Amino acid sequence: MKYLNKFRLINKIAYVLGGSGYIGTEITFALIEFGAKVIVLDTDYNNKFTRNKHIKFEKINVAKLKESENKLNKLMSKHGTPNIFVNCSYPYSKSWSKCSFSKITLKSIKENIDLHLVSYLWFARLIAERMKKEKIAGSLIQFGSIYGLVGQNLSVYKGTKLTENLTYSAIKGGIINNTKLMASYYGKYNIRINAICPGGLEGYVAGKLKNQSSKFRKQYSLQTPLNRMGKPEEIAPSVLFLASDASSYVTGITLIVDGGWTAI
Repeated sequence: MKYLNKFRLINKIAYVLGGSGYIGTEITFALIEFGAKVIVLDTDYNNKFTRNKHIKFEKINVAKLKESENKLNKLMSKHGTPNIFVNCSYPYSKSWSKCSFSKITLKSIKENIDLHLVSYLWFARLIAERMKKEKIAGSLIQFGSIYGLVGQNLSVYKGTKLTENLTYSAIKGGIINNTKLMASYYGKYNIRINAICPGGLEGYVAGKLKNQSSKFRKQYSLQTPLNRMGKPEEIAPSVLFLASDASSYVTGITLIVDGGWTAI
């Protein structure tokens, strides 16, 4: 039981920003299964959480950053400062589908960087500063993407309605590098900060559950050594590892969960 106990999260408080989403829901249930008390922060309530006494839902809209900051401070006074903070949110503007090189506008770039990158950086700092102040050893987990590490493979979009996204790589690359900086700064306070970079997931488009064309799935799968797309339940265990004492000597890393996409 020596090593099994390192994965347990009993008496730990976890906040999951974006916890009602496609990936966030699996993360929420995984954290609960290992003993954590979870506060889900999102714009919408997921009915899968109904009657689960270990889940508390609090509505937060990161598009209203100052309002969300004030509410989060109140929630930490109410529920306690988290030992674990996971940000798997996916905020974007109405122009997100038009972020290709040929259609993007300056306004769209600014809007989406503000919504996504800035909110990630600001909430991570807010939580880490609170942990530092209260001398709470903890783990922050930020969600990057393989496209924050490598360029987008445009061949997977051929013959589909999907296109490259100019802003996405800048956002996710920024999150990944900021994670390293935060790990460097907060390490002396026993606060660990790491990033998870998923590859493409089945039925996952722009942060939401959405049918993908069979052509896209096939073209994408051919680019991975495992010859398939991933599933959200294959991402959640990575969060468990980084959230738990099993990773007590791990900080500043980028954990890639992509079926081998970035290996070739």
